[in-house]
Amino acid sequence: MEEMPVRIKRRRPAVERKISEITLDDLRVSLIGKVVKVDKIDYIFWLDDGTGVVPIECEENILPKIGQTVRIIGRVIRNEEMHIYGEVVQDFSNVDIEYLEEVQELEKKLLPKIKNALAGWLE
Repeated sequence: MEEMPVRIKRRRPAVERKISEITLDDLRVSLIGKVVKVDKIDYIFWLDDGTGVVPIECEENILPKIGQTVRIIGRVIRNEEMHIYGEVVQDFSNVDIEYLEEVQELEKKLLPKIKNALAGWLE
């Protein structure tokens, strides 16, 4: 009897975005911002990243506090209005957001150049 190969279904990686940059093609996103409102009954909080505000639906045990800086990794849900189903909620209160944004900008500039250089080298 022949064994069937095991298939592991992987989630798509989350793309780093600002709220205003979320596109129709985005399925999973990573957002960083401040919690501006919390609904403890429906387990929803609103995240503000300076470019917009989006509701985040989450599990009961991971509801952050108002004013807390968090990173959300989650699925984009489009019904009447867009919201995010937060799969991961991380406390980013101790992260220097300015430095993080500098690193992200450097990645956007340098990673394509590095990939191009490696592609030519690997051929």
